Amino acid sequence: MSLIKFEEVLNDLVDYFLIGDPVLLMDYKNDKQLPDDLMAEFTTSIDGDHVVEEGILIPLSRVENYPYTVYFNLGGDAPELLKSTSRLQVQQDGYKMQVKYGTVYLFTVPYLRRFTGEVLENLVKTRTTKITLPNGWYQVSVLGGETEQETGMEPTFEFLITPVTEETEFTADLMYPFNISASEY
Repeated sequence: MSLIKFEEVLNDLVDYFLIGDPVLLMDYKNDKQLPDDLMAEFTTSIDGDHVVEEGILIPLSRVENYPYTVYFNLGGDAPELLKSTSRLQVQQDGYKMQVKYGTVYLFTVPYLRRFTGEVLENLVKTRTTKITLPNGWYQVSVLGGETEQETGMEPTFEFLITPVTEETEFTADLMYPFNISASEY
Protein backbone atom coordinates (compact mmCIF):
# COMPACT_ATOMS: atom_id res chain seq x y z
CA MET A 1 0.00 0.00 0.00
CA SER A 2 1.66 3.21 -1.12
CA LEU A 3 -1.04 5.70 -0.08
CA ILE A 4 -2.12 5.68 3.55
CA LYS A 5 -5.00 7.90 4.64
CA PHE A 6 -6.06 9.18 8.07
CA GLU A 7 -9.21 11.19 8.73
CA GLU A 8 -10.18 13.71 11.41
CA VAL A 9 -6.58 14.33 12.55
CA LEU A 10 -6.46 17.14 15.12
CA ASN A 11 -3.58 19.40 16.13
CA ASP A 12 -4.60 19.54 19.81
CA LEU A 13 -5.39 23.28 19.63
CA VAL A 14 -1.74 24.16 18.99
CA ASP A 15 -0.73 25.52 15.59
CA TYR A 16 1.81 22.74 14.89
CA PHE A 17 2.05 19.21 13.60
CA LEU A 18 5.28 17.24 13.94
CA ILE A 19 6.35 14.22 11.90
CA GLY A 20 9.25 11.92 12.71
CA ASP A 21 10.57 8.91 14.57
CA PRO A 22 9.96 9.84 18.25
CA VAL A 23 12.28 7.13 19.57
CA LEU A 24 15.09 8.68 17.51
CA LEU A 25 14.07 12.05 18.99
CA MET A 26 14.48 10.55 22.49
CA ASP A 27 17.96 9.33 21.49
CA TYR A 28 18.82 12.88 20.38
CA LYS A 29 17.44 14.34 23.62
CA ASN A 30 19.47 11.90 25.73
CA ASP A 31 22.67 12.28 23.66
CA LYS A 32 22.53 16.09 23.92
CA GLN A 33 21.34 15.96 27.56
CA LEU A 34 18.39 18.22 26.79
CA PRO A 35 15.65 19.04 29.31
CA ASP A 36 12.25 17.31 29.25
CA ASP A 37 10.58 20.48 27.91
CA LEU A 38 11.78 20.08 24.34
CA MET A 39 9.34 22.70 23.07
CA ALA A 40 10.96 25.41 25.19
CA GLU A 41 14.43 24.11 24.29
CA PHE A 42 13.68 24.02 20.56
CA THR A 43 12.20 27.52 20.51
CA THR A 44 14.94 29.18 22.58
CA SER A 45 18.11 27.53 21.22
CA ILE A 46 19.60 26.24 18.00
CA ASP A 47 18.69 22.66 18.97
CA GLY A 48 15.31 23.13 17.28
CA ASP A 49 16.99 23.94 13.97
CA HIS A 50 19.45 21.08 14.37
CA VAL A 51 16.79 18.45 15.03
CA VAL A 52 15.05 19.49 11.79
CA GLU A 53 18.20 19.86 9.69
CA GLU A 54 19.43 16.44 10.86
CA GLY A 55 16.21 14.76 9.71
CA ILE A 56 14.90 13.79 13.15
CA LEU A 57 11.75 15.92 13.14
CA ILE A 58 9.72 17.84 10.55
CA PRO A 59 7.65 20.67 12.05
CA LEU A 60 4.60 22.12 10.33
CA SER A 61 3.98 25.56 11.83
CA ARG A 62 0.94 27.85 11.64
CA VAL A 63 -1.45 24.93 11.21
CA GLU A 64 -5.03 26.15 11.62
CA ASN A 65 -7.27 24.34 14.11
CA TYR A 66 -9.33 22.13 11.77
CA PRO A 67 -9.83 18.39 11.53
CA TYR A 68 -7.46 17.28 8.75
CA THR A 69 -7.29 14.48 6.27
CA VAL A 70 -3.68 13.28 6.20
CA TYR A 71 -2.05 11.18 3.50
CA PHE A 72 1.30 9.45 3.66
CA ASN A 73 2.22 8.94 0.01
CA LEU A 74 5.01 6.39 -0.30
CA GLY A 75 5.31 6.60 -4.08
CA GLY A 76 3.54 5.09 -7.02
CA ASP A 77 0.34 7.09 -6.54
CA ALA A 78 -0.26 10.56 -7.94
CA PRO A 79 -0.36 13.04 -5.05
CA GLU A 80 -3.94 13.62 -3.91
CA LEU A 81 -3.32 17.35 -3.57
CA LEU A 82 -2.16 17.61 -7.20
CA LYS A 83 -5.36 16.11 -8.61
CA SER A 84 -7.73 18.40 -10.51
CA THR A 85 -10.41 18.09 -7.80
CA SER A 86 -8.03 19.31 -5.08
CA ARG A 87 -6.87 22.79 -4.09
CA LEU A 88 -3.13 22.92 -3.40
CA GLN A 89 -2.30 25.87 -1.13
CA VAL A 90 1.13 25.16 0.36
CA GLN A 91 4.12 23.08 -0.71
CA GLN A 92 7.53 22.70 0.84
CA ASP A 93 10.22 20.41 -0.55
CA GLY A 94 13.68 19.73 0.77
CA TYR A 95 13.06 17.88 4.02
CA LYS A 96 15.01 14.81 4.95
CA MET A 97 13.93 12.23 7.49
CA GLN A 98 15.79 9.45 9.22
CA VAL A 99 13.94 6.36 10.40
CA LYS A 100 15.87 4.28 12.91
CA TYR A 101 13.11 2.44 14.78
CA GLY A 102 10.73 1.50 11.98
CA THR A 103 7.81 3.83 12.66
CA VAL A 104 7.06 7.46 11.83
CA TYR A 105 4.36 9.36 13.70
CA LEU A 106 2.41 12.52 13.08
CA PHE A 107 2.05 14.04 16.54
CA THR A 108 1.52 17.33 18.31
CA VAL A 109 3.33 19.85 20.50
CA PRO A 110 1.93 18.72 23.89
CA TYR A 111 4.15 15.63 23.66
CA LEU A 112 7.23 17.87 23.49
CA ARG A 113 6.35 19.91 26.55
CA ARG A 114 7.32 17.03 28.85
CA PHE A 115 9.16 14.54 26.64
CA THR A 116 9.98 11.74 29.09
CA GLY A 117 10.16 7.99 28.69
CA GLU A 118 6.60 7.72 29.99
CA VAL A 119 5.32 10.29 27.49
CA LEU A 120 7.17 8.54 24.65
CA GLU A 121 5.63 5.22 25.68
CA ASN A 122 2.18 6.83 25.72
CA LEU A 123 2.74 8.38 22.29
CA VAL A 124 3.84 5.04 20.82
CA LYS A 125 0.91 3.17 22.38
CA THR A 126 -1.91 5.63 21.69
CA ARG A 127 -1.07 7.74 18.65
CA THR A 128 -2.79 6.20 15.63
CA THR A 129 -1.48 8.54 12.94
CA LYS A 130 1.63 6.51 12.17
CA ILE A 131 3.19 4.45 9.44
CA THR A 132 5.77 1.71 9.39
CA LEU A 133 8.83 2.29 7.20
CA PRO A 134 12.09 0.46 6.71
CA ASN A 135 14.94 2.06 8.63
CA GLY A 136 16.98 4.48 6.54
CA TRP A 137 16.89 7.91 4.96
CA TYR A 138 13.99 9.56 3.14
CA GLN A 139 13.33 12.75 1.21
CA VAL A 140 10.05 14.37 2.20
CA SER A 141 7.87 16.97 0.52
CA VAL A 142 4.87 18.40 2.33
CA LEU A 143 1.76 19.46 0.44
CA GLY A 144 -1.23 21.18 2.01
CA GLY A 145 -4.60 22.38 0.85
CA GLU A 146 -8.03 20.87 0.38
CA THR A 147 -9.12 17.53 -1.06
CA GLU A 148 -12.55 16.38 -2.02
CA GLN A 149 -13.91 13.94 0.56
CA GLU A 150 -17.39 12.48 1.15
CA THR A 151 -18.21 15.44 3.41
CA GLY A 152 -17.00 18.06 0.91
CA MET A 153 -13.69 19.89 0.64
CA GLU A 154 -11.52 19.00 3.63
CA PRO A 155 -8.26 20.56 4.85
CA THR A 156 -5.51 18.10 3.96
CA PHE A 157 -1.81 17.47 4.41
CA GLU A 158 0.06 15.02 2.24
CA PHE A 159 3.57 13.79 2.94
CA LEU A 160 5.43 12.58 -0.16
CA ILE A 161 8.01 10.20 1.30
CA THR A 162 10.72 8.82 -0.97
CA PRO A 163 13.47 6.42 0.19
CA VAL A 164 17.04 7.40 -0.66
CA THR A 165 20.21 5.36 -0.39
CA GLU A 166 22.06 7.94 1.70
CA GLU A 167 21.46 11.11 3.67
CA THR A 168 20.55 14.05 1.46
CA GLU A 169 21.02 17.77 1.95
CA PHE A 170 18.37 19.67 3.92
CA THR A 171 17.05 22.54 1.77
CA ALA A 172 13.58 23.31 3.19
CA ASP A 173 12.61 26.67 4.67
CA LEU A 174 12.59 26.31 8.47
CA MET A 175 10.09 29.17 8.82
CA TYR A 176 7.62 28.06 6.14
CA PRO A 177 3.99 28.65 7.24
CA PHE A 178 1.61 25.74 6.65
CA ASN A 179 -1.60 27.72 7.08
CA ILE A 180 -4.49 26.42 4.98
CA SER A 181 -7.73 28.26 4.30
CA ALA A 182 -10.64 25.85 4.62
CA SER A 183 -13.56 26.78 2.40
CA GLU A 184 -16.10 24.78 4.42
CA TYR A 185 -15.16 25.82 7.98
